[in-house]
Amino acid sequence: MTSLRKKTLIIIGATLIGLIIVLYMSSQVIIVNSFAYLEQEELKNDVQGARNSLYAEMENIEKKTVDWAVWDESYDFIQQRNQRYIDSYLMDETFINQRINFALFYNTSNDLVYSKGVDLSTNDRTLPPRDLIEHLETNSYLLQHENGSSKKTGLLFLTDTPMIVTSQPVIRSYGDDSIGGTILMGRFLDQAEINLLSDENYLTLDIKHAENSSMITEEPDMMLDSGEYLFVNPANERMIYGSIMLDDIYGEPSIVLDAGVPRRIYQQSKATMTYFIMILLLSGAVFGVVTMSLLENLFISRLNNLNKEIRYIGENQSFSRRIFEEGDDEISKLTVSMNRMFKSLEKSEELISKRDTTIRAIIEAMPDMVFQIKEDGRVCNYKLSTDECLYESPDIPLDIKIDDVLPHEIAAREMEIIQEVLKNGKMQIMQYQLPVKGEVRDFEARIVVNGENEVLSVVKDITEVKQAEEARKKDILLKEIHHRVKNNLQIISSLLRLQSRKFTDSEVVEAFRESQHRARSMALAHENLYNSKNLENIDLQTYIPTLVDYLVSSYGFSRDSIKININIKNIIFGIDTSIPIGLIINELVSNSLKHAFREGTGEIRVELYPEEDGFVLKVSDNGAGFPEDMDFRDTDSLGLQLVSSLVEQIEGNIELDRSHGTEFTITFKELSYKRRDY
Repeated sequence: MTSLRKKTLIIIGATLIGLIIVLYMSSQVIIVNSFAYLEQEELKNDVQGARNSLYAEMENIEKKTVDWAVWDESYDFIQQRNQRYIDSYLMDETFINQRINFALFYNTSNDLVYSKGVDLSTNDRTLPPRDLIEHLETNSYLLQHENGSSKKTGLLFLTDTPMIVTSQPVIRSYGDDSIGGTILMGRFLDQAEINLLSDENYLTLDIKHAENSSMITEEPDMMLDSGEYLFVNPANERMIYGSIMLDDIYGEPSIVLDAGVPRRIYQQSKATMTYFIMILLLSGAVFGVVTMSLLENLFISRLNNLNKEIRYIGENQSFSRRIFEEGDDEISKLTVSMNRMFKSLEKSEELISKRDTTIRAIIEAMPDMVFQIKEDGRVCNYKLSTDECLYESPDIPLDIKIDDVLPHEIAAREMEIIQEVLKNGKMQIMQYQLPVKGEVRDFEARIVVNGENEVLSVVKDITEVKQAEEARKKDILLKEIHHRVKNNLQIISSLLRLQSRKFTDSEVVEAFRESQHRARSMALAHENLYNSKNLENIDLQTYIPTLVDYLVSSYGFSRDSIKININIKNIIFGIDTSIPIGLIINELVSNSLKHAFREGTGEIRVELYPEEDGFVLKVSDNGAGFPEDMDFRDTDSLGLQLVSSLVEQIEGNIELDRSHGTEFTITFKELSYKRRDY
């Protein structure tokens, strides 16, 4: 058994742990989410800065190209292709100083006049971008300008390396806006150039084609101030990446800018949560120790002392002893109440002694048998009936066991009940049968606690009482069953009638009405049983006329138009025969009422009489007669199929006579009915 001290410690510990967990989870949500928001905001600003730096480079190249495009020497060079322009202005140093990888000059016929390329990483002359030249041969969008102020600048990704490209019309420096050609300048965004952008923004940058990027998800996380959607991807605990989709020079979203940022804010959030949980644990430990100390001094130690005093008084039966406790709190008041209880127990000892004497006298005067039984099954004392010894105890010493008095199975069951009574302290009743003087008798044993590890078993002969009770219960139950079956069948009949009103098809309505009549036929049988004193048999002299009258009325006929002759006298069947007979009459009379009387008048005869060792049932009418071409044993009519099935059920035989109207003759024997004990 867990002590109060341990329970208190467990409760306080569980409470503190739960509180710490709640505080930790709450702070986890608040703090971590806040840090995550700050991290994403920082990433957003960094990606925005990287994007702005890239567009600033594009704007810078565009401005430098403007100086070449509005220069008269450039205009003349495209027209005349003079070598002096190349030697004077298209030197390698010019490309290196302006950080331009290539320059392409086209005339108004979109013919390439001159091209040059420089590798800015090695400062060596290289071939101009062949893929760009081939691209312009099939796509002249960058070579077409509507006027002299037209500019086309942006990103282009043709093969493996993205580039910044600007295309501008070549015009003269004075007011003439005629276009002499097109100049294209650009810079490759190779790894060296990307590294320069990364160092400038203190980021890890990468520029890829959209098809080669795996960081663009279906739903963006946020939007930059410039309008691009930002996709966030925390790669690991040290780096977080943000990706944006950029439009190329044709306005198509095909280039992805990836920016990687060290997760300084995330690392700070982890450190903050570590410090927070340490503070929570330390605070919880201090609170727990202080709380337990206060509870120990104020309550637990005093309760332990009180428990020791009560245990001593109980073990030694020293009800005259009193407990002393100073103070005016609940424990002190409990001590006062305990002292009052001990005083009451002291007075109760005298009453118990007197009561024992009274109980002993009552037991001696009881006509029932009484056994005093120990927990292990030993019968230490017993008293038999004073009027007649219903069960003679063997002539053996008093210290006997239940197995010596009762059969083994009954003794084992009584031992189980004795253990249950000793366990929960509640009286248990046990019933069993024993052969007494050649007759099986019923006994009832009431077993109650009679002290520590001991019970008292009061045994009474209930044979006559049980027999009377069983007979009464069976009759009540059987009558109630007939009543409930009758009510349920009447409900089914009413439901069928109500349901049929929802249909207009005459065949459907007729099918409902036939089912209603069958249910009503069985209900009448159970109603006769319920109203009869004999719950096993039905008087057909009452049952059949009631059924036929019901059918005539339900089909809309009156007794004036349809004459009913019923000849049944003093015939009583059991329910196993009565219900099939009632259903057969129901089907045959219904067929007559539906098909026999086309003029609305006629006669129906029902006869039931004994013959030799069986009975004969005749149902006939003087109507139109049963069709000659129809075999009632092989027809689609559910009613006639049911009649044939019911005749087989009562082990009978059915014949049809068509000579005078329609006459069905059924010979059968009453089925043997046995009452069932429910």
